[in-house]
Amino acid sequence: MSRRERAREATREEIKAVARRQMAASGTASLSLTAVAREMELVPSALYRYYPDRDALITALLLDAFADLAAALHIAVESFPAHAYGARLKAASLAYRAWSLAHPVDFQLIFGNPIPGYHGPVELTGPAMQRVFGVFLDIINEAYSAGRLRPVPDFTPAALCLPSPGNPFAHYAPPVMYSGLAGWTTMHGVVTLELFGFLPHSLHDPETFFRGRMELYLASVGLEP
Repeated sequence: MSRRERAREATREEIKAVARRQMAASGTASLSLTAVAREMELVPSALYRYYPDRDALITALLLDAFADLAAALHIAVESFPAHAYGARLKAASLAYRAWSLAHPVDFQLIFGNPIPGYHGPVELTGPAMQRVFGVFLDIINEAYSAGRLRPVPDFTPAALCLPSPGNPFAHYAPPVMYSGLAGWTTMHGVVTLELFGFLPHSLHDPETFFRGRMELYLASVGLEP
């Protein structure tokens, strides 16, 4: 990479860092190139050389967040043997919680209320999202292929709609998808409540509570750690 390319990349990273700070202070919906340029003491038009509009900047931030979360999940599971399906899922869920609490702005950007007027390019955000949820679904799929998965009790073949063309999750068998969704709602639900302060104040140890919910889920699909 040339010196000019390194300088350009450094500026792009600085723009994203300023955008994250502003979203942390004012919410994701408040992001604007004008405000970012003002903090960087630049004219707004200078930012267009790096991001043509606000949506391009939001997309870059989204892709960074998905990539960072996916990397954290992969690191969490790689030390376990392949056949330790429950232990790998539990480790991934704990990493998901830890990452979310450590990166609340990125979590809100990915999973919070839609940003008014923003329409992300599905051809970019879809695969990025699949790399995150694929960590969980791939483990469940491996357990299913090995005959170890016991689909959640309320699963029926008609419980899921047929996948639409281009759906990045279409290659997973229905029992895998349904069991994955059951675990996702538990994991994501508890993390969201904790992150936004909606867990009861009488709950002194949110991590132990989270571990317990995930262990109950894993037991329900026959994958106790």
